[in-house]
Amino acid sequence: MKPKIDIFMFIDAMGWEVIKGRGFLEDMLAYRRPAGMQFGYSSTAIPTILTGTPPIVHKHLSFYYYAPDKSPFKAFHLLGLGLLPEKIAAKWRLRHVLSKCVAKAYGFTGYFEMYAMSFKKIHYFDYIEKTDIFVPGGLSPTPNLADRLSDANVPYHISNWRLSEQENIDALLRDIEKEDISFAFLYTAAMDGLLHMVTKNGAKIPVKLDWYSSHIRKIADTAAKHYREISISVFSDHGMTSKSGVEDIMGLVEKLGFRFGKDYAAVYDSTMSRFWFLNDRAREELGDALTKMPRSRVLSEAEKIRYRINFADNMYGEAILLMDPGVQIEPCDMGLKALPGMHGFAPEHEDSYAAFLSTGKPSSEPNWVGDYFKIMTDSFASRKENPQ
Repeated sequence: MKPKIDIFMFIDAMGWEVIKGRGFLEDMLAYRRPAGMQFGYSSTAIPTILTGTPPIVHKHLSFYYYAPDKSPFKAFHLLGLGLLPEKIAAKWRLRHVLSKCVAKAYGFTGYFEMYAMSFKKIHYFDYIEKTDIFVPGGLSPTPNLADRLSDANVPYHISNWRLSEQENIDALLRDIEKEDISFAFLYTAAMDGLLHMVTKNGAKIPVKLDWYSSHIRKIADTAAKHYREISISVFSDHGMTSKSGVEDIMGLVEKLGFRFGKDYAAVYDSTMSRFWFLNDRAREELGDALTKMPRSRVLSEAEKIRYRINFADNMYGEAILLMDPGVQIEPCDMGLKALPGMHGFAPEHEDSYAAFLSTGKPSSEPNWVGDYFKIMTDSFASRKENPQ
């Protein structure tokens, strides 16, 4: 029997408002508190959790950013894919197959999907998550969790994000039974997809939480047979906000008459639009028009600093238009239709808060999702591995 194992379980989108009042594992995970969301989506939250640093350090915010000179999608323009009828170009199956082909051609090992980005403009953009962010060097030059574990010679288990939740749970159980590890990071993502479709009040949410509860108890019971001391923490990256309405921000901008790729470039995410101004006229006139868009606001420089997305080179947009909580952009580059639930609104909104639960008080308070990193690394920083 080994001395100790620290198990950290990530449940995507299991926000504080999702579990509040539902009694989720209250008898086991006595330490419970909300944690501030990192502005953005999982594409920035997970790198923040894995490094303990904000976007301005690890460089991940949203997937797409304006970089026509190094875009991996130039061939799309040269091949004339932008001329395809929209009914064909918008088909998810075609886009998914093309995404796999692009990933293979360029050797991308990270999560890669083109979503609904128009073939007419995709060649203006680069994609940030080209490498597997969970493995050593995956967020280089910023050290990630796997780097720290490797440097400390800690035998560890980190889930394969490509596998299903059940496959990842089973893989962890096998490693626990072999007593080969003293640290585990279990990745589960299905809650996010479920919340997108049924929202936090959906009848399927308590059922899913019960499913997690039973598997977490099984993990704890299995670990107790192989380790004298067990620590289990369960946390999330954000919550989920129910749809209250939609706005066609893309259509409103296009009606202003500015030329995409000549006057400006933009990425329309589900809850925010990001703009690069390519000349002074667009900066002044389009910039002013953005302040008048419905049910939204342009982030101030002070907000960018507070959210730690104040990139000196405006990597993710010179102007960021954030929608009011619950209001989604439809259509957008992530999907042509809004979903019943969405995240990525203001971190201060009650539905945005993540949750951190644990069997014991952590080494420091998880006020922000980036604080999880210190809690995880503290768990093995002073420990010397003992084979007995």
